[in-house]
This record gives sequence, C-alpha cells and structure tokens, in this order.
Amino acid sequence: MLSRILLAVGGLVVVALFAALIAPWFIDWTDFRKEFEREASRIMGKPVVVHGSVDARLIPFPTVTLNDVRVGASGDGEPLIQVAQFSMSAELAPFLSGEALIFDMRLDRPKAKVRLLPDGTLDWARGRRASIPAKTVVLENVEIIDGQVEFIDEQTGRTRRVSDLAADVSARSLAGPWKVEGRAALDGEVGSFSFISNEVDAAGALSLKARVTPEKRPFGVETDGSLRIVDFKPVYSGRFTLTENRPQSEAKDAEQRAPLRINGDFQLTNESIRVPDYRFEIGPSDDPYVVTGEATLDTGKEQKFLLIADGQQIDVSRIGPSRNNKTGRDPAISMRQRLEAMLAIAADIPIPQVPGRASLKLPAIVVGDTTVRDVRIDVQPDGAGWVIDNVVALLPGRTQLEAKGRLNLKGQRTFRGDLLLASNQPSGLANWLAGSVDPAIRKLKTAGFSATVNLTDTLQQFENLEVAAGEASLKGRIERQSFADQQPNLSLQLKGNRIDFEALQALAGLVAGDASTETLLQHAIAADFSADAFSAFGEEANDVQAVLTLKNGQLQAERVAIGSLAGAQLAFSGRASGDLEKPVVSAKMKLAAKNLTPFLTMIGRHAVNHPALRQLIKAGPYYSDTAFDVTLTAGNKEGNAPATFGIFGTANGTKIAASYQAPDMAQALTGKAMLLEATLENPETRLLLGQTGFDPLPFDADANGILSIKLQSTDGAKANGTVTFTTEKTSLAAKGTVDLSRDHFLEGQAKVTLQTQDLEPYLLLQGVALPQMGSGLPLTISTDIAATPEAIALTAVEGKADRNNFTGALTIDRKAPGSATGQITLDTLDLAWLGEGILGPVEDANGAFSKGALAQPAWTGLNVALDVQAGKFWPGVYGAVTSFAGKMEWKGDELSLTDAAGDWLGGKLGGRVQIGNANGSGFLRSRLDVKGGDLAQAGWMHAGAPVATGTFDLSVALEASGATPEAMAHSASGSGTATFNGTTLAGINSAALPQLIAAADALKTQISPDTIRGAAETTVFSGQSVVGVVKVPFSIAGGVLRAQNVTAGDGNAALTGDAAFDLAAGRIDGGIDLTFRPGEEALAGAEPRVRIGYAGLLEAPGVSLDVADLANFLSLRAFERERRRVEILQANVLEKQRLRRELALYKAKAEARELDRRRAIAEERRRAAGAAEAARVKAEAEAQRKAEAERKAEEERRAEAERRAMEAVEPPRGAGQGPSIPPTGADGSQGTGTGATPGQKLNFDVLPDITVQ
Repeated sequence: MLSRILLAVGGLVVVALFAALIAPWFIDWTDFRKEFEREASRIMGKPVVVHGSVDARLIPFPTVTLNDVRVGASGDGEPLIQVAQFSMSAELAPFLSGEALIFDMRLDRPKAKVRLLPDGTLDWARGRRASIPAKTVVLENVEIIDGQVEFIDEQTGRTRRVSDLAADVSARSLAGPWKVEGRAALDGEVGSFSFISNEVDAAGALSLKARVTPEKRPFGVETDGSLRIVDFKPVYSGRFTLTENRPQSEAKDAEQRAPLRINGDFQLTNESIRVPDYRFEIGPSDDPYVVTGEATLDTGKEQKFLLIADGQQIDVSRIGPSRNNKTGRDPAISMRQRLEAMLAIAADIPIPQVPGRASLKLPAIVVGDTTVRDVRIDVQPDGAGWVIDNVVALLPGRTQLEAKGRLNLKGQRTFRGDLLLASNQPSGLANWLAGSVDPAIRKLKTAGFSATVNLTDTLQQFENLEVAAGEASLKGRIERQSFADQQPNLSLQLKGNRIDFEALQALAGLVAGDASTETLLQHAIAADFSADAFSAFGEEANDVQAVLTLKNGQLQAERVAIGSLAGAQLAFSGRASGDLEKPVVSAKMKLAAKNLTPFLTMIGRHAVNHPALRQLIKAGPYYSDTAFDVTLTAGNKEGNAPATFGIFGTANGTKIAASYQAPDMAQALTGKAMLLEATLENPETRLLLGQTGFDPLPFDADANGILSIKLQSTDGAKANGTVTFTTEKTSLAAKGTVDLSRDHFLEGQAKVTLQTQDLEPYLLLQGVALPQMGSGLPLTISTDIAATPEAIALTAVEGKADRNNFTGALTIDRKAPGSATGQITLDTLDLAWLGEGILGPVEDANGAFSKGALAQPAWTGLNVALDVQAGKFWPGVYGAVTSFAGKMEWKGDELSLTDAAGDWLGGKLGGRVQIGNANGSGFLRSRLDVKGGDLAQAGWMHAGAPVATGTFDLSVALEASGATPEAMAHSASGSGTATFNGTTLAGINSAALPQLIAAADALKTQISPDTIRGAAETTVFSGQSVVGVVKVPFSIAGGVLRAQNVTAGDGNAALTGDAAFDLAAGRIDGGIDLTFRPGEEALAGAEPRVRIGYAGLLEAPGVSLDVADLANFLSLRAFERERRRVEILQANVLEKQRLRRELALYKAKAEARELDRRRAIAEERRRAAGAAEAARVKAEAEAQRKAEAERKAEEERRAEAERRAMEAVEPPRGAGQGPSIPPTGADGSQGTGTGATPGQKLNFDVLPDITVQ
C-alpha cells in the first residue's frame, strides 16, 4: 500500500517533469490538459484529472505547477488522491543525461483515501500496476503541507483520520530508497514520525523502518521489518522497541535511573496486532525486573485482547495496583452483608477431601456491586476450610489485600493469621466495608496496616499492629469487643510520629462496622496517644501528649500538652461531665500565640455561629503576640454554680481585661442574664479599631484610643449598655438597649453622637475614598438609631460637614441588603462630586477629560433612594441651580437624579441624570428641559456685551458610554431641540448691504475678498439683527453636538447656520451664512452673502468672516455696470460713425458736383488757351527757328575759335566736358524754373481724381 501511494506521487512527478520540459515548445496548449491527463492515467494506472490551472515553464529551471489534481476514484466517487496544488522544479543538466533530478517539490493540502474492503483487502492493492520510469527520477526535497489521509475500515465501520500532515520527503529514485520525516495528528492525537524504506525486492517485500512518537504519550515505538501485500492485504512484520518519551524537565531524572526496556517480535495486519513474544525489563541493566509473555489484539469484527505475562519476581512497591477502575457502591448494603455474601460464595465452593493444591489467577472477580481485581490465590484444602498459602487481591478503594492463615467456613466462621491491607482510596474501602463514609475519611489519600489478627463475629484483635496513614507511621494494638446487650469496648495504644484521627476512625470503623463519629462515641474508650503530630475533627496539633478516658459520660483529661494548635501553644487540664444544657466543667488554660487568627478561626469552625464570634475572627490578624490566662467554670455537684469566663492579658500592644458571667452555661452561650465588662487600650488607634472588628488600611489616625464596653442583661436577650471610644481628636458615644441573641444581635435603640476634627483618616482606614479628599473633613453629627429585624432607622440626623449644613433621615432595609431610603437637605450639592464617586477622577491635572481607566466601583448591589433638596446645585456648566429638589437613587455603581427641578439660567429646570459604572465601563443617560431661560446668560460675551439676547426653551436627551471619561465624552450621543424667542443677535448687521455696495463702488482697484474684507468686517460686525423666533433641532453623535440648516431672518437678510460643539474639548466650530436681500440689485448667479465663522472655546470662541460670496456678488455687479457702460459707449460710437458716413456721403456728392462744374470751366478754358497757345507756339517756333539758325552760326564761330585756341594749348587727357543741357519748358522751350501761375491759389480740399469718402 505504501509503495502504491509513493508510486502514485511519483507518476505525477514524471508526467509533470516531461510537461515542464517539452510542453513549452511542442504541445498545443489548447489540448495540453487532456494530453497530460491521458499520459498520467496511462503511467499511473489510475485516472488522473486536473481540475485547476496548469503552468509549465523552462526558465530558469524546468518548473510545472498543477492545481486541483485528482487521482483515481473510490467507490463513493471521491478521488483516491487529491492535491490542491502540486509544484516542482527540476535541474536541466541531469535530465539531458537521462536522469530527472527534482530539487524542489511542494504538495499543498494533499488528501489520500485508503479503504479496507469488507473482505479485508485494500482498494489500493487492486487495479493495474503503474508504469513509471522509477529508476530515473530523483527526489531531493519534497515538502508536504497540511496533508490528510483517511482510512475507511468497512470491516468494522470505523474511520481513522490523519490530519495536519507536514513532512519532508526525499528519495534516490521513485523505486526507493525513501526517507520521510514529519508530524501529523492521528484522530486528533499529535505526534512525530519518520519512515525509511529500501526498494521493493523481487519477492514484493518492502523493507521499512519506522519511528512514531506521540506528543502526549510517555512512550514511542520503533519498528524494523518488511511490508508485503498478501492476497491484496497488507502485512507488516518484524521487530519492535518501545522507547520512553519524556519531557526535557524529566530528562535529568531519567538519566539517574535505568529506563524501561520493551522489545519483541510483531506482526501487523488489518485484523490484528500479534506479539508472539516480548521482553519487558525495568531497573538496573545488570539486575532488571523481567516480564516475558505474549500478547494479541484482535481488531477485526470480533475484537478481543489477550495478555499472558510470566514474571521472574513480583515487587508490589515497584508495580503497584491498578488505578484505572472504581468500585461500584451501594450504600444500602452494610459491611456485614458484604462479608456474608463473600463468605457464602466461598462456602459454596466444594472443598476437596484429598490432599492437593489449587492456583487461580483472574483479572477480576465481580460479586454483586463489588469488583475485586487482580486476584491471585494459592490454597490447600483443609477439612472444613482452607489453608491459605497466599491471597492477593485489589479491593474497592484501590486497596491491596494480602493474607495468610486458616479460614474456617463451617460453624463459627473465623480467620486467624497475618493480614496486610493498603488502600489508595480509604473512603471507597470504608464505603464498601461499613456502608457509610464519614466526611473526614474522604480527606484521607492513603491508609494501610499490617497485623496478626483474630477475627470472629464478637472479637476483633489486631496485635503487632503497624499503621500507615498518609505520612503517619504508628505502632501498637487495637482491640474491640462487642457482646450482645453490652456496651462495646475499644482500647487503643498508639505511638508514632503522627496520629491522624481520620485514619484511626477509618480503621476503627473497619473493625466496628461503622466509621461514623456517633458510632465511635458509643464505645467505652481508653486511649493513650503520643505523637509528633495529631489531627482530629479537621484540625492538626503538633507535639501532642494526651491520656484520655471516656466512660459513663465523663471525659477526663489527665494530661494534655499541645506544642502548637492552629498556631497557639496550649496547656490545660480538667474534666467535663453532664449534658450540654447543664455541664459541670472545671478547666484552666494558658494560651500563647504569635498570631491568633488561626486559633480563632478554628474555634469558629466548631463553635456556635454567632455574629460576635464572626467579628472576632475577622479581627484575628490584629491579635498578634497574644498571651492570655483563661479560666472556665460552670456548675458543680452541689448546685448550679454560675458560669464564669475570664480573659486577662495583652495582644498586639493592647491591654485587655474582660469578664463574662451568666447563671449557667446555657444562658452564657445564648447571652441571657449576663454581665460583660471589657476595656481595651492601645496608643495606636488603628490597631484598636482592627481588634473591634473593622479592617483598617495602614493609614495614621488619632493616637491613644480607649474603648470601653459595658453590657448587662436580664433573663431576656436584651441588654442595656454603653460604648465609648475616645482619641486625642475624636469622640464617639453610644447609649441604648440592644439584643445580644444570635438571630437578633445588636437590634435595639441608641443615641449616637460623633465629633471629630477630621473624618478623612477614619474614612481612609476603611478604604472609603470620597471625591476631592485631602483637605480635611471636620464633622459633627448626632442621630437616633433604631435597629429592627426589618430595618435600621437613623432619625433626627443633624450635622455639619466642612461648613455644609445638613439634616435628614435614613432607613436601611435589612431584608434587602444594600437598600435604604431617606431624605436629606443640604446647603450645597455638586454633580461633579457625585460623578467622581461613581466613575473616579473625571478630569486630569490640566482640566481636560481624563484618559485614565475608570475606577472600579467600590460598591455594587446597593439601592439607596433619597429625596434631596439643596440651596445650590452645581451641574458643572453655566453656574448653579438654585432651589434644587429631586430624587436621588444610588446603587453603588450607579447614581440617578430624577424629578430634578430648580431655577437655572433665568428659567425653570427639569429633567433627570443617570451615571453608572459597570465593572469599569461607564455610562451616562440624561434628559434636560429648560423653560424660559435667559439667552444672555447662556451665551458668551463679545465686546463686553452678550452675543445674543432673548429667551429660550431647551429639551435635550444625552447618552454616553466608555472605559475612560474621555471615551465617554467622545461617545456621547442624543438629540434635542432649542427654541429661541425674541432673539436679537449682536454683532451681525443684516442691513449692511447698501453700505457694502457703496464701499465697493468707491474702490479704485479690482474687487476681491481681500479688498472688500476690511469694509465688510467693519460694516457687518457693527449692528444687530432681530430674528424673532428660531427653532433649532440638533443631534449629538461621537461626543459632538451638531445643529444644521438652522434658518432665521428679517426684512434685510436671511440667516442660515450650522454648528458643531465638541463636548469633550468644550469647543465650537460653526458658522452663520448671512444672505442679504439685494432687491433691485439682484443678480443671476451670485448672492450677496457672507459667512460668519465661530471656532474655539465655547466660553469665548474666535470669530472669522468669509466674504468670498460677497466679493463675487460685488465683482459681478461691477462687471455688469461696466458692461452696460461699454454697451452705451459702443452705441454712441456706432451712431457717430453712421452720422459721419452720411456727412461724408453728402459732402462727397457736393464735391463731385463742384468738380464737374470746375472741370467744364477748365475744359472751356483749355480749349481757348489751346487756340491761343497754338498761335503762340507757331510764332515762337518761327522765332526759335530764326534764333536757332543764329545760334548755330554763332556756335560754329565759337567752335572755330576754340579749335584754334586749343590747337595753341592742348587740354589734359580725359578732362573733357560735355555740353550742358539747358532746361526746357512744357512746350519745349528752355526756361529758368517752374512755379505757380501768378495770381493762382493752391486748393488742398480738392484733389484730381480723388473722392473723399
């Protein structure tokens, strides 16, 4: 089976490896999953399905990851193996040489299911074999995480589960060898394991070494054998060794002693675990105690267990009896009936009449409701009985019995011989033998004895007795005789290191047939004890010597000396007789103790439960270094002498002198007709208070305390008395009549007065810490006290506590502890002072809410109801409430004020407050209503005047909870409504818009929040607004009071506000949106609005002004004005342009007409001038012609003359000069210049061919 599982995993490895190497290049990924499943199924021989994703890669190492892989299927359709995630990485180089080296593989949450079929075969063993190249795959490191294996045994119907499997696996090849180490839990039992296997040999056997070590078992097992599949059934056989599994703390002890050694052969199959032989050794290796034998455990359909053990020798002290069974008990069956039943069974056994020997070994004998275990009997027949060579048995109560002697069953049944009895549960043994168990016997852990006995129906003798009861070791004898119509006698002589009366009672009950004290006292007893320790009635004394006799109703203590009893040394002698109502007692005793508390506690356990005794026991720690002389006398033979009890001595520095006297012991115990006088003096008052029943803390108080008590009663239980207590600064006096009986102790009437210069030390002594302590508390008080079974009434209470006068009355209900009712009138009452009494300090040194945890309630379960009146009641905010009245209920960890009423903030206050502390988790619930309050008193001051005036009505409900005062403040939640009437807001000018517009118009710069802010602050904050009635709903959450969308207004503006009040920090964060009504100045898309912000401490918050909206409005208004001006200017420009165009048109037309006229005149003139010019030209041409001819002639003459001159003087080369060109006129004649015609003006208004547009 193991090989099949390993090969299944190996098949996944092979297929996954080839997928990682080949798939990235050659496999079509669309069909990769199907190809992988087909190849894996072929290789492994079982169907393989991958339900999750598949990931294969080659770089940097061939790696494949498969998710939700399932292999095979069982009969119910579930897979044989299911792996949530399978991942592995291989080295590439070995693979290229034909070997697959898997250096890292991880199986996450694998699940395997193995089923044992009804015929005993395994489903894993069936099916075709896997075809895996196991020799070429090496697993270097395989990690299995959170694995599970489920083994279903269909033969027996049981299912075994291996869970939390974590293992590291390695293998040289898939065929082996394998090495597995890890941890797992088999059916919830956690342990570690390791397996080492070789390859399967040719015969199909797998060599396997295993080690399994359960975590909570003292042993582990190591096996070395071979695992085979025979007829489809697994068989594992070989050698085993059991090893000790000890914690490290016991390792040192284990090294000092030889360990247990168990080994042998084994064969493990589905049906059984067979150990054909084993060897058990304990003790030194050179001389061990050896047990050999065989064992078989059948685990098939018919389960049974067989163990055969043969020991070389048996040492009871080393092996001990079984501790795994309990005796059946039936209290209705007595010891005699049990003995009769056992003897009757023994009598029914035929007694052979021939010599011989019988040996019997049984694991258990059951007789009725009694089970006797581990019975071993060696007997020889002897006529009418048996000669018992050896009897060993384990009786009820885990009691080992060994006996030797002769048992006679015919006639008078007797047993004479040696008897040994050792019980590990004496109460079980006593219950079986006597039919009843004294409570004291149940405290015994062990008990036993050995003796030479002679047991008959009337005589029980134990000679040469040795008793062991716990640590006690006693020697002596016990004899009991019980004859018909006679008082039984019991004689005890015991001496040893310890005497345990419970052990003696159990042994005496074993003999007498009843272990109760009542039965024991019915005997005439003579006892001589001497022991280092003696315990009786639940108490223990050391160094005890006593000689006592009890006969004919008289107890004589001839000599009793106790070195230590409950921490006290005692020495007394005396005698006592008579009955409890009229005893005759004469005794004297000396008592010395370092601490008297244990001794007083011991007395309280055995004395009448009286309140006075309980108080004395409570005060026991204050009676240290005690040295008392005690005397007690009561009655005598001649008459009824009074009972007197006296104590004189010292205790913890207190001088004590007390005497108590009554007519007889009965009246002394009930407190009737007695006289008690006592005086206690101690310079340290705290110790004196502790001795009177208080439990003061270690604080100093006034010095030189003196307590005097005198009580005197008649035949009744009531006594007249006085009690005075005085110190240097305090005096207390009480005088009255009280009841001293147990059921009505201290009931009566008394007048009590107290005067002290400082009560705080006495409060601290009792652990009472009032709020704000430390400055002293002078107190004067007087009251009448009346105590009845139903109540304690304090009437006519008058006093003064630190200048605060008070009067009242209080009734404490005794039927309902912690309940009280009353009324009180005070000058002053502070809510913060009351709250600190419930929650502890609420504020830290800086005045902020404390971050420290709430104080644990000093009292719980109280119910004190008081009608309270106070001249002034301080709620902690907004001054005092005057003429306060209400009902206060205090439960220790909770305080509530209901029906509260008074004058507050100029109006009438009503409501309730509840403060609680539930084991350090505080809560606050309140409801507050104020009618007609003055708004000026509730608001803050600004510039010497209230920010608002008018009246208001307030209704608010508030709750808070938390582990610290700060957390409570931050968790406050609730809701409420405030209604303001005739409200006038100072510092808010709702008619400021015209002034703001004028200021904006006067600005020479661009309008912005910065430029308009100064004018806005001056204008808005100067003035007031009358808003009339305003209703403000608000909510409280997270310690913050929020009011949102609060609206108000007048004819000039609308106001919308919101605010958040942080109750923890006492800060406000809010604002008012002041929206002016612009009238004709209204603009679309902008409103003349400013926001007035308030932030800071509620008493004087800071004020800010946001003018962004106002600046936008004024800027938009200025823009609109400019836009209108520009539009008008543009219209004017366009009109001027139109008029200019028309003027230009008309002017152009006139100019055109004038031009045409002038052109006509010019044309006419040109024609006339042309004719004249033609005549002139013609004349000039003729004249020019003549002149030209003359000029040419002249030039020729000049040229000739010049030539001649030149010929005389040759000119420089290149310096020739061209002819000059004379200017010509328009007509071609030469002239000297141009100019205007004389008499003609220049006209610049008309240009030729140019039209003015």
